[in-house]
Amino acid sequence: MNKSIVTRLIAPALLLININAFSQKQPLVINIKAKGAEIAPSMYGVFFEEINHAGDGGLYAELVKNRSFEELEMPEGYTANDRLIPPRKVNHLTGQVVDQTFGWTKEPVPGWNLKTIGTLSASVSLTKENPRFDTAPNSAKIRISDASSPVLFINDGYWGMGIAAGEKYHLRTILRTSADYRGTITAKLISQTGQVLASAILKKTPANEWTDLKTVLQPFIKDSKAKLALEFNSKGTVWLDYVSLFPEKTFNNRKNGLRKDVADMVSGLKPAFVRWPGGCVVEGITVENRFEWKKTLGDPASRPGEYSLWGYRSSYGFGYYELLQFCEDMGADAMFVASVGIGCQYRAGDACSKDSVEYYLNDCMDAIEYALGDRSTEWGAKRAAAGHPKPFPLKYIEIGNENWGDEYDERFDIFYSAIKKKYPQLILISNHGVNGTGKIAKTDRIDPHWYVSPDWFLANTTIFDNHPRDKYTVYVGEYAANQAVGGGNMSAALSEAAFIGGMERNGDLVKMASYAPLLENRNDRSWPVNLIWLDSEKVLGRSSYYVQKMAAENRPNYNVQSNFTMSAPQQKDIAPGSFGFGSWETQVEFKDLKINRNGQDIGVTLSDNTVYKGTWNVSNAVLAQTSTESGTKALVKGFKGNNYTLEFKARKTGGKEGFFIYFGMDDEGKEGLVFNVAGWNNSATAVERITNGNQVGAVSKSIPHKIDVDKWYNVKLVCNGQKAQLFMDGDLILAYENQSPPMQFFSSGYDSTKDEVILKVVNAAGTAWSQNVKIEGAGSISTKGRVISLTANKGEDENSFVAPERIYPKESEYTKFAKEFEYTFPPFSYTILRIKAAK
Repeated sequence: MNKSIVTRLIAPALLLININAFSQKQPLVINIKAKGAEIAPSMYGVFFEEINHAGDGGLYAELVKNRSFEELEMPEGYTANDRLIPPRKVNHLTGQVVDQTFGWTKEPVPGWNLKTIGTLSASVSLTKENPRFDTAPNSAKIRISDASSPVLFINDGYWGMGIAAGEKYHLRTILRTSADYRGTITAKLISQTGQVLASAILKKTPANEWTDLKTVLQPFIKDSKAKLALEFNSKGTVWLDYVSLFPEKTFNNRKNGLRKDVADMVSGLKPAFVRWPGGCVVEGITVENRFEWKKTLGDPASRPGEYSLWGYRSSYGFGYYELLQFCEDMGADAMFVASVGIGCQYRAGDACSKDSVEYYLNDCMDAIEYALGDRSTEWGAKRAAAGHPKPFPLKYIEIGNENWGDEYDERFDIFYSAIKKKYPQLILISNHGVNGTGKIAKTDRIDPHWYVSPDWFLANTTIFDNHPRDKYTVYVGEYAANQAVGGGNMSAALSEAAFIGGMERNGDLVKMASYAPLLENRNDRSWPVNLIWLDSEKVLGRSSYYVQKMAAENRPNYNVQSNFTMSAPQQKDIAPGSFGFGSWETQVEFKDLKINRNGQDIGVTLSDNTVYKGTWNVSNAVLAQTSTESGTKALVKGFKGNNYTLEFKARKTGGKEGFFIYFGMDDEGKEGLVFNVAGWNNSATAVERITNGNQVGAVSKSIPHKIDVDKWYNVKLVCNGQKAQLFMDGDLILAYENQSPPMQFFSSGYDSTKDEVILKVVNAAGTAWSQNVKIEGAGSISTKGRVISLTANKGEDENSFVAPERIYPKESEYTKFAKEFEYTFPPFSYTILRIKAAK
């Protein structure tokens, strides 16, 4: 996932339509005998990535943070001070090195603290001496010099441990003690006020031998911020290799399993598939930091984990086996996303040598064999030995994650050919979007991603209507309205519901979709908007969660035709405002500024500007931005308007993207528009909206476009009221028209298993909308049916931990259905009507 991916707007078509301009007196006619595209059972799935503590501290039921003491292990070649510093790598697309740093901690033993009475009574350090597992070599070494008072080694868990009264919690410790340690070791659950909730003395261990101990703690009081403590009462030394605490009740009662309430929320979506393990973690910051599935197998105590590029270490506890088991438990198919030996192209973007590609291919083939192979195969035997003799439901392989360019295309072809030859039944997915498949020979399915504003989804519900068929199908692997929507409000959810309708309508092309990201621990929001929120004791769904759930539970078998067509968007003036320049992690220069209005030159200069972000200077009449900051901005003073021609020269001197041209900006530089020229890693140009000082997603089509380093371009921006045109070196690059998106959408389908018409209606406006509906082609219509409705008082409304069901679907019986009826759809609503209609 990256900051924003957009794609080209394609002409509108039938069935999911805006009805603002349509007369309420004319009925909406639905012909259930006019069968449209089928909607695949695979349409709705989920995408899991270790981000926002989605796994550790989220879905994975482990309560102890840093249980194996591996948290401070760095990927190969990395160093750290206050930040984690990757090795300098050349991005295979840009040929440049971009220096980046990532989150790190200075805690000596992250997640743990030593509590003593005397200042010199005990100390703790990390050591690799005499490891229990070579794959996870660190242990905590606790030296106790004065045991006149107990010494406590305490773990707070992931922002507290959610402990339920009367439930059993299984503690596993792997430890050894020195010969002079003659006391006991007591495990305790302690409340946030210090009260002991449960305790157990661990079995005495032989001196200097690693011992694997298991016991059960059963607290008598509930606490959402409990802690686990190991208490020592003797002089000597204790080494801890592994400390784990699991609730006995996990999802489907699996060992090393999943937190039941969180897994129930995911399962409640009834996903047809699960995509795993990501996301950018597949690639890693660099290839050395990629997700390695083989290291997630076996005894959890032996798993090394890996630093996640989202700023913390993944324990690898929720590993490949656990993922496949989760899929089976939910009745979902599995999708494995394989690395092709390319680091994240939004980070280092390095690529392994060509002679190493075979290693990554073999690794992918082994992953497939682990899921599908029988006991006679090497990896099928390992799966059987782990407790699952039968194959798992692996159906999809995505080759790479958000990779593109000639290098990726070449590697994709290698993977595709080899996998298809041995496993022809698998569906193979490429990272290409709707603008084409590059130079690859063939793919089964493409995977466009969209993280955009609600307006973009509302304006692009027809994006698949005229997309070419027959060469491949589509999996929308990541999408969300996550720009300027708070933590995820009703306006975002309604725009996604409208877009979902467009995907369903094009069910012959779009076969799968998964919202992203899936999970967020409220204490670590690394991504602005996520589907399910949780903390140590609670879990809740956003309004978008309920849109996903409603859509999946009410999936028609196929579309049926209606008589509406899309009305034209409403044109509106671009706000009269100022203009300026900027960049994203790129160094740029501008010169030879001219601005003309009504045939007259206006005397403004580059030196007279207001800097909002970045390192700007003017020398020899050249305005230069020299930092690697994201979203730099300098607005030129002395001009405001929306009818003018702006001309200048621009060049990129370093970095991975192009440059920005701001226009229609307000006096504070917080609201307006920007031409993002050669953005998205120097791959595309589009217009984005600026809201509260931030770029909140594209509002135009996206044009494939790149620029060269150290080349001066002649740039012209022609702004004419409602329209802005960008020219470079005399060529029209992009024309943008300012429009209000549609606010009401309608889709119609038929559930042949229940003989029901399913109508899905989005009303994103602040006023109710009434519509007369006429159903043709039915032998009979039952007056009784069902209405499932999701509503809010305003578009800005959100669910929260205080009000988790402020926006929640309500189902009711409706008794006035007929072959022709009128229904009023509330403001800010997503409504599903289910009508018995026998053919």
